[in-house]
Amino acid sequence: MATPDLLRSIHNNRIDKLILESVYNNNLKSIYDKVIEKSGTKAVETKFDPYKHLKYYADEKEKEKFHSTRRLSMEDLRRSHPDQITEIGVTDPFPLFTDEAISLMRYSYRSTSGLDAGLRGYVKNMDTINCPFIHSAWNHPLTIDLISKMADVELEIIYDYETAVVNISMKSEEQAAEERIKFAREQSLSGVSNGEDIPAVVGWHYDSPPLVCVLMLSDTTNMIGGETCLRKGLREGETTEEVIPVPGPSRGNACVLQGRFIEHIAPKPLGSSERMTMVTSFRPKNPLTVETSVLSTVKPEINWGSRYSDYYAEWIDYRSEIIKKRLDHLNSTIRARRADHKFDKEAVMDNLKEISKYLSKTYEEMEVTDEEWEQIIQNNNRK
Repeated sequence: MATPDLLRSIHNNRIDKLILESVYNNNLKSIYDKVIEKSGTKAVETKFDPYKHLKYYADEKEKEKFHSTRRLSMEDLRRSHPDQITEIGVTDPFPLFTDEAISLMRYSYRSTSGLDAGLRGYVKNMDTINCPFIHSAWNHPLTIDLISKMADVELEIIYDYETAVVNISMKSEEQAAEERIKFAREQSLSGVSNGEDIPAVVGWHYDSPPLVCVLMLSDTTNMIGGETCLRKGLREGETTEEVIPVPGPSRGNACVLQGRFIEHIAPKPLGSSERMTMVTSFRPKNPLTVETSVLSTVKPEINWGSRYSDYYAEWIDYRSEIIKKRLDHLNSTIRARRADHKFDKEAVMDNLKEISKYLSKTYEEMEVTDEEWEQIIQNNNRK
């Protein structure tokens, strides 16, 4: 079990995954200055305009690219699962936000230790919107509509804390390290490796939410790699899962991934000083759809980029809303049948069991196992 001091620091909203202000100034401030020079307005005052800031509406050619984007099904990846929310497993990069929108997003958040970092929970805190442009960009109905079309299921953002999570990797310039990264990638993608030796921004993992949209914020002109690698399911008789790359998006483009059931990794790229992505998590808009979110990678005790009190409060709020909507639907169904003097006892009991299962899963996910505490303590001792 954790020490009282460690528990106290977690409960007091400990956050460790931040980057230095000097890193922000060196890598992001120049982008803001260019926006000011070009637009003659303050970035913080610019309002999101879907017809100006969504590529689909701003450029007819981008609309054509959107509709021709390749999508791999869960079956293609041999990852079909009874609880999947859509047949789509992953998409190739598709056009999402314009260059000006990306510049504004890069300016709109601030961060502060380390060259690899994750920034979470900064867009909105309770009723206060800290980054209006980013919040509007991701929450606008036309943005969500595009992502839903790409995923082939009607979606909504899972909750505010999982809006526009930023993952940053700023690579060392040491040539030896670059050569090791390049060698490991060539080995992994040639079939010699099982993928365990890929140096990564984010290591092999399954996502906690049902589906994510990953947006590239960095200039990828000189970037070698940067693709997302997936593990396909095993065929009969196979013992090693095949690792396949999905093309990395260029600046302003995005990919959709049903990462809840697909194990994946974000390799460190070559030839570029940074790899910065913005990830927003989604759930099915229909509250009756199977919804299998977990907290395995994001619970605040483990992910010290999340504030304890804020994250759990949002988790409970969204789960409670789903439960209320499911109960309301059940009551409506019962009332409608009652008008015809009918009552399906077995169906109602099955429905209540599912709601009860969802409720119990809500608090079970908040529990921290002995194995997790052991890892938490080890990580804390390394600091």
